[in-house]
Amino acid sequence: MIQQNWYLLNAALALLTATSVVAQTPPTLQPETETEVLTAVTGTNLEEVIVPTPNQQTLPTFELNSQTQVSVDDSFSTVSLNTSIGENVTLPFQDTTVIIADSSDRATNSEWTSGRPDGHAPIGVMGDHVHKAGEWMVSYRYMFMAMAGNRDGTDNLSTDEVLRDFMVTPEDMTMQMHMFGAMYAPTDDLTLMVMLPFVSKEMDHRTRSGVEFTTNSGGLGDIKFTGLYNVLRENRQRVHLNFGVSFPTGSIDERDDTPAVNDQILPYPMQIGSGTFDLLPGITYLGQTDDWSWGTQLNTAIRLGQNSRDYSLGNRYQLTTWVGRQWTEQVSTSLRLSGQTWGNYDGADSSLNPMMIPTADPELRGGTRLDLGLGINVYFPEGSLAGGRLGVEFEFPVYQSLEGPQLETDWQLTAGLQYSF
Repeated sequence: MIQQNWYLLNAALALLTATSVVAQTPPTLQPETETEVLTAVTGTNLEEVIVPTPNQQTLPTFELNSQTQVSVDDSFSTVSLNTSIGENVTLPFQDTTVIIADSSDRATNSEWTSGRPDGHAPIGVMGDHVHKAGEWMVSYRYMFMAMAGNRDGTDNLSTDEVLRDFMVTPEDMTMQMHMFGAMYAPTDDLTLMVMLPFVSKEMDHRTRSGVEFTTNSGGLGDIKFTGLYNVLRENRQRVHLNFGVSFPTGSIDERDDTPAVNDQILPYPMQIGSGTFDLLPGITYLGQTDDWSWGTQLNTAIRLGQNSRDYSLGNRYQLTTWVGRQWTEQVSTSLRLSGQTWGNYDGADSSLNPMMIPTADPELRGGTRLDLGLGINVYFPEGSLAGGRLGVEFEFPVYQSLEGPQLETDWQLTAGLQYSF
């Protein structure tokens, strides 16, 4: 049996000797039974299973800490455990087969793994990883965006400057989103994802005569279905393709009362959906070392035709890149740059008057923005919360140029929970 597994064992043991196993408790070197035949070594990153001959039925287990190294000699007759407290325990056995196996979605140091806090991207990134065949993940994200003040290009505009050209100006806006998601992998290379958003928006206005008023909108947003297909998996790096479709389930008929008209159709940024089917192609790259991780993702949103109100949103292109640092088995932090550009609208809603307020002008919707994001991920590898994650990310613009007058973004907060099973 050893001879049959020789090549597999050599490769696996070479990786094992370069890997340190992380845990927070001191080593326990007492087997579950009185036998000296070592048949299993388990740790938080790697599981080594040593299968005895048929006449040996016991399966003792040893717990390892971060400074414990496991080595097997060339004849596979001796296993040594070298620990941080100076113990050197040698356990002889004969006629056995050694199997190195992944444990809890973690891997040897030649494989990229999601089984660590930075094994997922910052919570503000979606579609960043694929799953193993048969695995599910459910998620919830809460997003809050604050916008205040108007901008034209890179210049800030005062309320009075906007009111020289328009009867009404927006002054600030908030957007909240509750995003429910699910992922399922029918194969190791293909993961399917669905995202279900619920959106609420609020915008404060001022008229040229000094009247202030607020409008609100909310409801189900556009549902997105995405497939993630793995095309590279080697040297602790991965690449997968993202291809999704956005369905026009979000309303484009949102209305509210204004000082001039009751039940007025609201301007473009207060609508919930795009009103069109949109293609969402992209590509994602991931990499890891023992303590660091990084990634890059390119996303696009391509609008297909015009909606029932005779316009379509501008196409959107986003490139984001991040680096993460794993500090402990459960906690990592991240730094992310996200650049995006989007176009003006094509067509126009005839119910809106672009001379009244800048948010009703389809030629004042485009822009470019570069955001800096600071994030933290908390991962639960064991216990009752095993497979769970908590992520928080705070983003703010370091550059934005808008086809204005247009409200500028001040900051965005994303917090989320994920659970894999």
